[in-house]
Amino acid sequence: MIAVVRSELYRGVSIQSSWLALFGFALLAALMGWFDKNFWSLFAGIGAFGLAAIVTAQHYQHRTAILLFLSRPHRWRVLAAQCLVSALYGLVLAAGSGLAVLIDADAGQYWSTVLVSPVMSIFGTLCVTVVRRPLWLFAGLFGWVLFAELLINKGDGGLPFASFMLAAGGNTKALLVLLGWTAAAAVPAAWAISRDLSGD
Repeated sequence: MIAVVRSELYRGVSIQSSWLALFGFALLAALMGWFDKNFWSLFAGIGAFGLAAIVTAQHYQHRTAILLFLSRPHRWRVLAAQCLVSALYGLVLAAGSGLAVLIDADAGQYWSTVLVSPVMSIFGTLCVTVVRRPLWLFAGLFGWVLFAELLINKGDGGLPFASFMLAAGGNTKALLVLLGWTAAAAVPAAWAISRDLSGD
């Protein structure tokens, strides 16, 4: 598994779109941090999710997943390595983009968001493993956040992104809910990782 982690890290830092996504999401979150710490937490979480989805989906878009799975027949190990690498990217994104919040003397919000962002990255990796097409995932994400989480649930928690926001503010119960959503997403992802790639 260590070899897969090394390979995923190298692939992530050597592909230009990964760097652009990391820089773009981090810049957007940092800009939001100058205005409001909650906006920063929101964009750090969405950025961690989006970056993980983009980096993981590149395997399916560039058709390198076939070679990867031929060389690593235990696909669940590949999925675990991808989750680990995505969590690291989410941690870097949140830690780097939130310096304005940290400078503004709100260390509690900063550290809570930095610690919860890797969970959102893992959630993004698991989701894109099921969907495999980032455009479909982002369109579904937009609709989910807009209708399910904001209009229907009114951001009260219990759903993934609302739970992330509450957990970023230091709510331990919301963190457990987010972990529950991530664990639930692992079940279809474990099934989807073994699907045939010829139809993608």
